[in-house]
Amino acid sequence: MAVSIPTKIQINHVATAREYSQKTDFINGNNRTGSFLTQATVLVYDDILRFQKGPSGYFTDAEIADFDYDEFAGNVLWFMDELVGMESDWIKTASPGITGNTAYGYVQFTVDTVETAVNRYLGHIERFNDRKDIRDWQPWGVPKGSEMITPLWLIRLNAQIKAGTYKHEDELNKLTYDQTVALAFVHLHSAAVSKDSNFRLLSKGDVTAAKTIYSKNHHTNPDAATLLRLNVTNGGFFRIHYVPATTIISIAKSMPIAQSAHLLYDATVKEIINSKYKDVVNKVKSWFGL
Repeated sequence: MAVSIPTKIQINHVATAREYSQKTDFINGNNRTGSFLTQATVLVYDDILRFQKGPSGYFTDAEIADFDYDEFAGNVLWFMDELVGMESDWIKTASPGITGNTAYGYVQFTVDTVETAVNRYLGHIERFNDRKDIRDWQPWGVPKGSEMITPLWLIRLNAQIKAGTYKHEDELNKLTYDQTVALAFVHLHSAAVSKDSNFRLLSKGDVTAAKTIYSKNHHTNPDAATLLRLNVTNGGFFRIHYVPATTIISIAKSMPIAQSAHLLYDATVKEIINSKYKDVVNKVKSWFGL
């Protein structure tokens, strides 16, 4: 009987406030990803498979088989957390405060970018639904033959943009963190600039691919200051965060009673050696020329 050996996977851990002190308030707030980032991840993953399994795709069969949704979803959580940190220090109302610059919020959406992102999200849903009867993988919560429902917040944004009533900061403030990062992630996947190979590498937790997606697909034209922040300042962003596991021994050693016991043990041993058994110890040492 053949025995299957588990394949090693790497799903990167999100940053902690210990590494970025500016994340403290964010962690203590009600900022969580949920169903909408999951939906966005499904849409991008499905769109990549749609193209790569089509006549124009360039992935090999092995690369397609190696592009695992669960790995992808896990590292998308890490990627978007890093992107928010890079763009806004995890601050919902962040703004550069520069006249004429409309960048705002967690991911620094501009007015023009929001319109592009909304259209791109709607396009991904349309293509996803076109494949409802032929999809050969099973996304969670979307059975074969059923269509994905367009989120109400996305419909509202689209209607306001079309009607010319969209108010940038007000509408971004209304979006939850989950909705904001979902919109931002789908926006990254553009036929004009995206390389599906980078998204497949992202599923493996690849830092270089993550930085490329950020600088080519999100920011598009980072200046020297942005690149310095991305790669150097305080260790940069899109880092792999290893958090050493706490062991029982390390906890015990830090406790006052353990430290006292350790000192008592040392003192007791020294007292025994220097008193009752001193002559015996010295005799044994002499046997070995010590």
